[in-house]
Amino acid sequence: MSADISVDNNSMIRSEHNATQRVLYCTKVFFKRLIARKPMDILQAEIDTRNELRRDLNWIQLLGIGLGATIGAGIFVLSGQAAAQYSGPSIIISFVITGVIALLASLSYSELGSMMPSSGSVYTYTHAALGEYLAWFIGWNTGLLYLFGVLTVTVAWSKHVAMFVDIVSDYNVTNMTVQAPVAWDEEKERFFVTGQAINLPAIGITIAITILLLIQIRQTAIVNLVLVVFKIIIILIFIFACCNYVNRENYNPFFPPNKGSFDEYGVTGMLQACTYIFFAYVFG
Repeated sequence: MSADISVDNNSMIRSEHNATQRVLYCTKVFFKRLIARKPMDILQAEIDTRNELRRDLNWIQLLGIGLGATIGAGIFVLSGQAAAQYSGPSIIISFVITGVIALLASLSYSELGSMMPSSGSVYTYTHAALGEYLAWFIGWNTGLLYLFGVLTVTVAWSKHVAMFVDIVSDYNVTNMTVQAPVAWDEEKERFFVTGQAINLPAIGITIAITILLLIQIRQTAIVNLVLVVFKIIIILIFIFACCNYVNRENYNPFFPPNKGSFDEYGVTGMLQACTYIFFAYVFG
């Protein structure tokens, strides 16, 4: 009887040991896959064996795409909000700090792009440096980042179109379909019901740009270059036309006194404004 019990106990112990070994093995394989990096020689071999994408853009068009991503709704809208709510005149320093950070990021992308000239962008770079899991995670986050960036830009564009139509005509579109049913109130920090159904201008510009992208990259780059030149001309006209209206007294104090919270003026408010300016740099 005791011998049978001993055999059963030994069998149970071996079963538990085998189960533990399988769990440990699966866990080891799982974490090994998470941090598995793609060596540069394998990546280079894949690049050499694949058919390269056709290079349709010249350096002027590429420069236009970069400027178009920087000079856009973010600069025209967010910079004013950041100055009014957070930094005051010290937003000049916010632009300088953010510009240096954006420059370092662009130099990093340039270096990585020359080292690994393959499609995939940040996913490929992360896969080679940090592993497959982080590459998957960062790749999806980048997609979500651009999704919300596009949403922000299209909504800002829609508001400006509505304001322009209201100014130049008697047709009041502000009270029509220019907002989503639910919007975010920055002052009260909560969502509220707008009473409107849909943001038609934002949807319209998104569809139009999507169709333009589907036609051909060269035509898209030409349209972008024309718009960039137009925006630069507008900015230069605005700067030179408003030079005589600059009131130097508005720059004093350069750092408005902090009002008790981190993001309300002062040096910390200037740093808070950097986040808005960086968003404007990246997404226009």
